[in-house]
Amino acid sequence: MGDRHSSNIDLGYGHTARRRSGISVSSSHQSARDDLLCEYFMNIELVRDRLIGYQKLFRQELEESETQRIENLISKIDRCTMAIAVFGKVSTGKTSLVNALLGDRLGATGAINGVTQDVITYDWQPTSKKINLQLIDTQGIDEIDGAIRAAIALDAAKQADLILFVIAGAMTRLEQEAIAQLQSCAKPILLVFNKTDLYTDLDRQVIHQSLQSAELQKLISPSEIILTVAEPQPLRVRVQYADRQDRQEIWEKPKPDVQTLKSRILDLLNLEGKSLISVNVLRSLLEIQRAVIARYMQKMAWRSIVAPLFLVQAIALLCSPWQWLDAAIAGSISSILGLSLVNKYPIQKGYIWLLLILGIAVLSGLMGSDRGADWLITAQNLAEILITAIGLSMLAHGILRDIAATTTSGKFSAENSISEIINTTPTNSILRRLDTARSID
Repeated sequence: MGDRHSSNIDLGYGHTARRRSGISVSSSHQSARDDLLCEYFMNIELVRDRLIGYQKLFRQELEESETQRIENLISKIDRCTMAIAVFGKVSTGKTSLVNALLGDRLGATGAINGVTQDVITYDWQPTSKKINLQLIDTQGIDEIDGAIRAAIALDAAKQADLILFVIAGAMTRLEQEAIAQLQSCAKPILLVFNKTDLYTDLDRQVIHQSLQSAELQKLISPSEIILTVAEPQPLRVRVQYADRQDRQEIWEKPKPDVQTLKSRILDLLNLEGKSLISVNVLRSLLEIQRAVIARYMQKMAWRSIVAPLFLVQAIALLCSPWQWLDAAIAGSISSILGLSLVNKYPIQKGYIWLLLILGIAVLSGLMGSDRGADWLITAQNLAEILITAIGLSMLAHGILRDIAATTTSGKFSAENSISEIINTTPTNSILRRLDTARSID
């Protein structure tokens, strides 16, 4: 049994939780984890490249919290850490399930609601310690006066690489909504039907069948439903001694029945664990990329850049005595605007904006006039200024929309990398199913 302790850790996504050491899992799954380790490194360099490259390129645009978050993600990749959140309503046996998986009673359990008052992370390490597995015990999502704790639990689940969603009977509307919310964030979920020993065989079969209804299959595949008994009810056992004269009845507590769940988790990790970690890290990077783009779009508002350039262009056109100079002025100002907006951000329609810049320059030259020393401002000059102003506005809005639409394009694209990794997973994988479901929605 390992030493027990508590400390504050970062889950790799900017979420902090209390951490306690757990116990190593059985060595029977060692080879599976070694296979996972080999597969994991197939994507690790790709993900590291995206994280480090993006951090260097956009260092000035990143906020301090975002920079720290990327550092945490790099650390998560380097430490090869898989975070598994145990999530659900109160009194479904979440902490008991964590204890059963770890093989020790590390977390407090009880009959009253809300025994777990904090998000607690337990190390679940194989003997080789080459891969770090973490079990995250969360608060119940329906605690009385526990809205804040429920929100923290939901946030912790969203940051995990895999979710064990624990129920203790027929699924409620609240549980369905919570699963839908998690899957909208592309969270892989195993549905754990716990406390099955409280039901008769018939009732258990009926509930299990109801979890495979057409409506619920939109959220959870039948292969992702596992039955467990994390904390079995004591059984009355009759003991007969060797002399066969004395008999005694005692209460005996059976061992937890979580082997199917444990095997399913390890099989899942072996099949697509590398992809789960990589995709979730990249989704966190994608959130950062979108936040950076949103700030940039706000910063480059029409008034902040287009208006000053338009004013300079208007004055220059009014002072220009020749048509060719009008064309040069309009083309130069449009080019400056385009380069200022694009900066280091990737775009997809660069050729369109080059043609628009050329068109603005040509149109300005055609509408201009050779006035020589005549400084008289005519209606034609004003029309030229108006047309070029419209052209500048169209160019600015078009480039900004292009940047927003291609947020994740370019060398350090997170979204493209996510698609690449998902396409390498088996067709029956959780990631593929989630990706297909999101595409349909």
